[in-house]
Amino acid sequence: MTPSTLKTVDDGASAPVLEISGVTAGYGRTTVLREVSLSVPRGKVVALLGSNGAGKTTLLRVASGLLRPARGRVALDGRDVTRQAPHERARMGLCLIPEGRSVYRTLSVLENLRLQIPPWEKHTALDEVFTAFPILGERLGQSAGSLSGGQQQMLALARAYLCNPSVVLLDEVSMGLSPRVVDEIFASLKTLAATGVALLLVEQYVNRALDMADDVVLLNKGAVSYSGSASGVDEDEVMRGYLGQDGAFS
Repeated sequence: MTPSTLKTVDDGASAPVLEISGVTAGYGRTTVLREVSLSVPRGKVVALLGSNGAGKTTLLRVASGLLRPARGRVALDGRDVTRQAPHERARMGLCLIPEGRSVYRTLSVLENLRLQIPPWEKHTALDEVFTAFPILGERLGQSAGSLSGGQQQMLALARAYLCNPSVVLLDEVSMGLSPRVVDEIFASLKTLAATGVALLLVEQYVNRALDMADDVVLLNKGAVSYSGSASGVDEDEVMRGYLGQDGAFS
């Protein structure tokens, strides 16, 4: 992705591109998030960590507009979008890469890529996709369903290059992938972050998330238990106290 394809960023670089304030949300009578607040500064990487069931995916659903909060506010570039639909937030520069390999299995790689280009984007950025994931350029006529799991995840991640985002929400994009493919995925995310795109990263590989992140938010039973610099977080403590594991994801 070249600088010319990015959304204009004024260097009030500390101003958040995404801000979640006092959000309480859940499903039916079940409350999952309790007064959660976080912000993602422009051009920064924020790791959102916590145990299974802590509310990480629910928070991404609230941020992207798939779930409306019972209380609280979501803002993009300072604009309140709490009641705006997902496609309206996407047009403002928010891109969600959900958990799982969300591709059209019966369509070709090229057809999947074309479907991921929003109608309002004139620049297709296919070259940037093929630079990040060369294998996709070699498999354009192949059906997405016949790709390996890692290649399908790369195809899903291509959306982050094709929709010209200002902030990308990533939910466990390394789930179920081999270490070699995880290396490729994280290399592509670092390349994306280097262009100035902000990332909110939910990730099982805690050491990799902390290595990339500028800031960290820890969720514990639906509430924020830490929010601050990644350098202030002890990885072993995160593993023991918040993920209930001792090195299982490192």
